[in-house]
Amino acid sequence: MAACKPRDRPPLSKFMTEHARSDDGARIRPFPFQADIADAFTDPETSQLSVRKSSRIGYSTILQCFVAWRIAHDPARTLIYQPTIDDAEKFSRDDLDPVLQWAVVRKVATFKPRHADNQIRAKRYKGGWIQIKGANSPKEFRRVTADDVFLEECDGYPWATKEEGDPARLAFKRNLTSPRRFSAAGSTPKVKGFSRIDALFEQGSQEFRYVPCPHCGHVQTLVFGDGTGAGIRWEPKEHPTRAWYQCEQGCEIDEAEKPWMDENGEWRAHNAIAFPRHRSFHIWAAYSQHPGAAWLEIAREFMEVRKDPNLLRTWVNQVLGEAWAERGEAPEWQRLYDRREKSMRLGTPSAKAGLLIGAADVQRGGGGRIDMDIWAFGPGRRREFVERIEVFGSISDKATWKKLDEQVARDWITEDGRSLRLARVAIDSGDGDSTMEVYSWARRHPGFAMAVKGRHAITANQPIGSPSWQDVTVNGRKMKRGVRLWNIGTSMLKRELFGLLELEKPVDGEAYPDGYVYLPDGTPDEWIKQLVAEELRIIRLRNGGFRNEWHKTRDRNEALDNAVYARAVAFSLGVDRWTEAHWAKVRGENERPVEIVVPPKPTVPASRLPKPGGSKTVTKSAAPAAKTAPTRKPNPFTTRRR
Repeated sequence: MAACKPRDRPPLSKFMTEHARSDDGARIRPFPFQADIADAFTDPETSQLSVRKSSRIGYSTILQCFVAWRIAHDPARTLIYQPTIDDAEKFSRDDLDPVLQWAVVRKVATFKPRHADNQIRAKRYKGGWIQIKGANSPKEFRRVTADDVFLEECDGYPWATKEEGDPARLAFKRNLTSPRRFSAAGSTPKVKGFSRIDALFEQGSQEFRYVPCPHCGHVQTLVFGDGTGAGIRWEPKEHPTRAWYQCEQGCEIDEAEKPWMDENGEWRAHNAIAFPRHRSFHIWAAYSQHPGAAWLEIAREFMEVRKDPNLLRTWVNQVLGEAWAERGEAPEWQRLYDRREKSMRLGTPSAKAGLLIGAADVQRGGGGRIDMDIWAFGPGRRREFVERIEVFGSISDKATWKKLDEQVARDWITEDGRSLRLARVAIDSGDGDSTMEVYSWARRHPGFAMAVKGRHAITANQPIGSPSWQDVTVNGRKMKRGVRLWNIGTSMLKRELFGLLELEKPVDGEAYPDGYVYLPDGTPDEWIKQLVAEELRIIRLRNGGFRNEWHKTRDRNEALDNAVYARAVAFSLGVDRWTEAHWAKVRGENERPVEIVVPPKPTVPASRLPKPGGSKTVTKSAAPAAKTAPTRKPNPFTTRRR
């Protein structure tokens, strides 16, 4: 009768509480949110599980405990895929081998060292086996059939294994023929739109953790927030020493109340159709009770990385458990429109302006038009928009270009009364229709007008490249005073501009950050829409890879092109390397009034004056003074002074 008794299949959370051990031998007691995820592993109605998570959640611990549960209660053929073969070997030595030494596992199977059943990436026991493979090799997906397939950090897998296809889909095919197949994937998301765990989460039940407020009882999900509604708050702003959670109803929740909230929380599915066949969870660090995931630590990490897009990307992935949306995307034009500087006037450079650059874009449509934007540059890589000048007329008509000559010869009076003129003017020649007219105008203004052409390749790693001569003789010689074409790395400059436009306007008298872009009061909304008229999109390639491309979100983008060209010209003039003293000199702050000293009139002796009425007498000038011989510097190797 004992042979006919069904196998004991306790919930995984109960198994973890009774048998799981950490590296130091201490018991592992799962948090309430971990217990619900763990029990989904052993639920017979669940055939697929997806966990979109941050770090410090304990998902790897749950997976290790499930492997031990399999060996002890329900042997099966288990496949575990890591991003690379090296990661597979490290997982086997550092994470799996300690689990195989638990007492509950050793009662059923003994993994002896240097035994054929105990290899680095292959473990065999009575009734089942465990194989750990790397997703970066095509041969790891062949000639193997399993019951369980686990994908660890699947967002780190390559996009395609040569001609085999997506590694994640190939892995899930390994247990299609099993009568009790189970698949699970857990990963930190990476790039939005190209995240495997994001796609798996959307296909599943989409469960979020809802917790009650200990003060008002309002049930809600924990969010980081933006400082206006619910979310994590802290004080002081720069170096926080205290943090709390702001409830949706306005209550202040202390960190000490987090365990009670988790104990009384529950998972709620937003896609109930997939429940319970495919359960998917989203969990981030704010729910964790680890000391390193305290709300104060999360706030401190955010304050350290908020100004660096690369560090902020890691924080979003590892702390929020969310995919990173490429920062090259255009900021909202309405926010820029609302943050215009009330103290600055359109058409008048500020007192900090020291350099004026013009950038022009030629348009043949609508009868012809030249849109020229004036940008002023100052210390700290700061720049400000001055005004838009539109010259109407046919591009082929010389009168149109004469109007442009009048505009570039203007003077601009700053707020402090200084007169500024344009240092350079960049004009776009890359449309192909107006190239010859642009070259002709640039030829008449050598050293002042710069014919430019944008290089849209993402790999262009120079703001402005070396010029190429366009005017040559029949023999191929460069013509003096000829036209030179300057190539502009538009992609990197657009990324820089959009990153700087994301900077928040300072409050409470704080200093403006380096690189801040000032928009004066009166800047029209149409111009601001043109400034953010493109966005960076990720395009999937046929070979499984992807590339970034800039796409227009509206028809007109002249303001963006002109801003990029003006920045490239300013960079070529070296403004990034100018010191405060140099900027002060450019603005004329260190100039002193020049004193004109009139030398006294030399007196002529009476003996040398001509006699009245007499003949002219020529007097010999005094003998020149004898020249003194220059003193020779003593040679220390030959003189006695040595």
